[in-house]
Parts: sequence; C-alpha cells; structure tokens
Amino acid sequence: MKTSLTTFEHRIRDWLLDLLHSQWRALGVPVSAGQPARGEEAIDPEALLWCSLEFFPTQPRLKEQALAWWSENSQAVLVPRIRKFTQGGDDPRELIWHALDKQWWKSPKPPKTPCYGQKSVGELKSFCADLEHQAGQKAELRQQPGKAENTNATVILRARDLLGNDARHFILMYLLANHGSAKLRSVAAWSGQSYRNISKVAQRWEAAEVLTVEHGFARLKNTAVWESLLGLRPPKIVLLNWQRFYDSCIKLLRSIEKASAKSLPADGPVVTGLIREATDEATASIESEPSADSATVQDLKLLLSKL
Repeated sequence: MKTSLTTFEHRIRDWLLDLLHSQWRALGVPVSAGQPARGEEAIDPEALLWCSLEFFPTQPRLKEQALAWWSENSQAVLVPRIRKFTQGGDDPRELIWHALDKQWWKSPKPPKTPCYGQKSVGELKSFCADLEHQAGQKAELRQQPGKAENTNATVILRARDLLGNDARHFILMYLLANHGSAKLRSVAAWSGQSYRNISKVAQRWEAAEVLTVEHGFARLKNTAVWESLLGLRPPKIVLLNWQRFYDSCIKLLRSIEKASAKSLPADGPVVTGLIREATDEATASIESEPSADSATVQDLKLLLSKL
C-alpha cells in the first residue's frame, strides 16, 4: 500500500475542491485558491453549483462565494435543471437546495446520511435551518463577482446570452463539441432535457436551415459562423457531463470516508472496486468526440492510480 486510506481521501477532497474553486474563478468569483480552469473544458453552471452544495456545510467560504455569484447571475442558472438533479433520491444536497429554492414545491425527506465531512443528519438539518434563514440575503464579499473569463470554459454562458436558456443552446454546445454533428438522444442525456423537447427544437432549427436532422442525427450547416459568434478558440470545446463526473467524485469520497471509519484495507476488494467504478465513470463523462481528451479526467485517473 503506497498511501493510507485517510491520506488518500484527503488528497481526493483537496483535488476536487481545487477544481471547484478554479471553475468558480473562471466564472468571475474572486477566488485566490485553485489552479486555473482548463480553458478548453466547458463549465456547466448547474452541475458546478450542485456539486458545490456538498461542501457548503464544511466550506463556508465556498458557500459564500457560490451564493454571491448566483445572486449576481441568477438569470444564467437554470433552476428547473438543478431540481432534476435531485431526482436520484436520498441525496443530502436535496435538503440544502430546498433551503435555497423558495419556489420549489417539493418537500424532501431527510436523507439517511449527511453531506461529506458531516457527522450526522441532525448536523445537516441544523445547517439547512441556518441557511434557510440566511436565504435571500445578499452575500457580502470583500470583492464582488466580476466578469467571466473569455475562454472556451465559459462558452455555455455566452451561448445562453446569445440564444437564451432554452434547449437551443444545449443543442448548439453539443454539436460544436462533436465536429458539428451528434445524436439528439445524446444531447438530451447530457443536458437533462427531454428527448421530445430537444427533437422539437431541432426540427424548428431545421426549418430555419440552421441544421439538418435525419433519423435522430443532427448536423450543423455552418459551424464556423457559430464558432465566430461565440468566440471559440482552438482546439474548440471539450465537453463533459459534469454532473456525472462530479457525482462520481462525491460518491467516492463518501464511500472512502465510510471505508476508512470501518478500517477497511486500502488494497481490499471494496476500496479497489470503488476506485475502479469512479475511474470508469470519469472516463464515461467525456461527451466530446473520442479524440477530444479531457485533462481533468486524466488528472483524476492519475490521482486514483496512486493509492
């Protein structure tokens, strides 16, 4: 065994937090920590916020910064999409989101476990009660969020500014990340939109001669125009299913924490199985063409290989 399980867990946690901070900084949040965001990897604002909720109870600065950004950029966040993230069931983040989303009619059941780093569900409930009391109050930062970086990392926000927050920008992003063509079912799976909605929007765009659709396969007619409008830079966009990627990291952290508490061996079948599953999920989260590599995925795979 090269590394103790506790040390390994802390390395994964610190790496993930560093990644979150780097993406928030790319969106304009004044973060001093974290390495620069991968300029070619498109950031998913909803997935970033949903993942960050896991660390709100134990990382107050991250909570403050993320909520301040949301307060300033609420029009750029698709709240219904985050609500869909909660449909997996028994996720402690659902309780946190319920404290923030005042218009959400659903009353989530208390989860069986708290967020990562917390000791009990009671601790989570207490945090959510405080958060609900604070909700609606504008977070005070020493420096308010600024403009997002003008790189491919922030292209989803620019696409929303250009096209609006509906399915059109999801279709456009997916096609541009896949050499101008892709299956509409793949777009729906990545975006969390229904296939019916994606298909209807694609049909309207076909009527407008923006793209062609044949047997559920869409192809942009002129990718260069869109790349110019969005200010894309070579090597274009690397697209990930960030919700899937982040959830695999969080699931691994929660599981490693439990395994460490039970003194399970780091080289035993339980831990090695968890690492293999996280590695497979990270690899499968890449939504671009197979030739488009993700430096973030490679970094995580390298980290996981060092136990």
